[in-house]
Amino acid sequence: MRTTLGTAGAGDDVRAAIRRLGPSFERDYITHTTLSHWADIMGEMVARRVRAVAVRDKKLFLYAPDAVWKNEMRMSAPEIVQRVNNYAGGRMVTEIAFARTMRPALQMPDDAAAETPAAYRRALSQTGLSDAEIARGASLAARIEDSDLRTHIERAYLTTRKARHLKEARGLTPCPVCGRLVRGVCMDCRRSEERSVRREVRAILRREPWAKLADITRLIPAADALMVGSERADLIRSIAGRTEYTAQDSENARLLTMLHRGLPPGEVTPKK
Repeated sequence: MRTTLGTAGAGDDVRAAIRRLGPSFERDYITHTTLSHWADIMGEMVARRVRAVAVRDKKLFLYAPDAVWKNEMRMSAPEIVQRVNNYAGGRMVTEIAFARTMRPALQMPDDAAAETPAAYRRALSQTGLSDAEIARGASLAARIEDSDLRTHIERAYLTTRKARHLKEARGLTPCPVCGRLVRGVCMDCRRSEERSVRREVRAILRREPWAKLADITRLIPAADALMVGSERADLIRSIAGRTEYTAQDSENARLLTMLHRGLPPGEVTPKK
């Protein structure tokens, strides 16, 4: 797949760097960058009402809570596919589909069997509780005069404790940030952490546009090649959009050179 990120000159360098990381990285990088520029592709008005949330099996998944806009997207599907592919620089998607939520669904292994509600209830009922937990549930409910409400409160507490034990038995652990039982770090905390890291990466690139990947990851260990490449490409695109093509010796032209060549100011020479 070919990408057309940035200016013509910058794009050559960015493409070369991405290709060296392999086709899988290049594909993920192009997909990530294209989705993050949905507003540039379709315009602010559409982007405020319809979100591009994921690309899977060459399908572009959109989230459109308004039925009118969902219908509009269906009728405009060929144009949307063309615009997205033009931006990506290759045949990234062939059709559109609609997601039920704004968050992309996690990809599961092909052989992963989805647990039915009945199976979950059965597993929950087979999960044991300690005597202390049972006593705690009874103690909480004992203060309530209404017998039906007392039963519901006690049952809710015991069910909550069973659900926690079941998650722990299945290998889920507390998120180190918010404490929610998940695998690794919960998605909300992961997104929050990524936004914070991206801000740090952008700050370095604005301060030292010649900074290389190794320099940035040494200062920000949480940053990776995909993130740095994405932020660098965004900055290149932003500066290029404010730069006249003929302004070869302008400050913006120097910044572009430093960004995609990795050259410090002293090594950037004016064009002859």
